[in-house]
Amino acid sequence: MKTIKMLAGEIGVTKQAIFQKMKKEPLASGLNNLTTKVGGIVYVYPEGEGMIKEQFHKMQSVFAISHVGDNINANTLNNNVINVIKQQIDRKDRQLDALNLHISIKNKQIENLHKQIEELSRALVTSQEQTKTAQNLHANNIQRETLEKLTANRKELKKRNLWKKES
Repeated sequence: MKTIKMLAGEIGVTKQAIFQKMKKEPLASGLNNLTTKVGGIVYVYPEGEGMIKEQFHKMQSVFAISHVGDNINANTLNNNVINVIKQQIDRKDRQLDALNLHISIKNKQIENLHKQIEELSRALVTSQEQTKTAQNLHANNIQRETLEKLTANRKELKKRNLWKKES
């Protein structure tokens, strides 16, 4: 990570020029999560450095193109453009690597979630089976108790009827 001051020195501009660029698009939205502030000093992550340098190199290339007739060699201009394009490609490669890493992490998370879903589904099926068994047992107990009460009531009625006949 580099500070804004370090970047300004490398690019050959002021810190204020960099801060002004950072306030405007595409840097304003592009630098989200690529900078951090520690103790009042703004640090830029390598991906953000590339984006900032790219914006200033574009300006320098445009300036160089407008002054080709003024002391600038066409080969030097071509080399500058090629270098800017190489830096952009390198930055895109780093971004792709970071995205591939994130995708890999997300795929592992999805795989783990699928495993958890399978485990929970098996647990749910087991729980449903246990609940059904418990309900059947409970229904059998209620049925048995009801039959026992009916049998006891019949016996009681028979006893009463026997007493009534004898008296």
